[in-house]
Amino acid sequence: MQPDPRYPAGWRRELPPQTGWWFLIPMFTCGYGTPVMVLIAGVKLRSRLQKVLAALYAAAIVTTIALAAATDNSPGPDDDAGSSLSTLIFLLVWLVGTIHVAVLQNRVRERWFQQAAARSGYTGPPPGLTHYPPPAWHHGTGVDPALAAAQWRAARRQEARQLQTTQPALASELMVGRPDLPGRQYDDGGLIDVNHVSAEWLQRYLTIERPLADRIVEARERHNGFTTPEELVVYCDGLTPAKLELFRDRLLFIPR
Repeated sequence: MQPDPRYPAGWRRELPPQTGWWFLIPMFTCGYGTPVMVLIAGVKLRSRLQKVLAALYAAAIVTTIALAAATDNSPGPDDDAGSSLSTLIFLLVWLVGTIHVAVLQNRVRERWFQQAAARSGYTGPPPGLTHYPPPAWHHGTGVDPALAAAQWRAARRQEARQLQTTQPALASELMVGRPDLPGRQYDDGGLIDVNHVSAEWLQRYLTIERPLADRIVEARERHNGFTTPEELVVYCDGLTPAKLELFRDRLLFIPR
């Protein structure tokens, strides 16, 4: 099987496990497929707990069948109680099992990323998953969590910058580069719109001295905004090319 082009070189040469349909098994089998899917996940995750839970699901299903059979074969005053208990267990196995398998299908895929990253030495975020929060899957793989989080934020900035270029209206709605605006929920990885934010936000986000942030704002007002990072060096005293490189990746220039 050919490697998936979305994944870096050095990763396994097969596709990641396609688990997105797993939850459909318990859902459309009314819970009877739950033990099988939980057992499969337990084997893939090497989890004794999941194997035990699979056995408990199977035992619960056998119990519902036994209660239903007893109610049908021996009608009596306790029929309602037995039938209610059987129905309750059945619904729990069906609903809880579906949710449980939905969680496990993601854990199996996450485990694949862990193992593939450990073998290849890859330290970036899971390919194609930059919209997720900083990945917890790095823990236990020998990858520094701080490095992983920084690389994830760099990927977020690239994603948000592309969004600003291709869909400026949507980027404006998401307030890309505007951490100063209230109500913002989209995480753009730390981008800062140099043409609109105050000196206080420039100082905070670029980790620069307040006098330099003030000079950037003054130059911005004189020239009606900037268009490139190099203009900052030209018009702002005290900002050298070497210092610019420290935060170039976080700069955004939205026209005024």
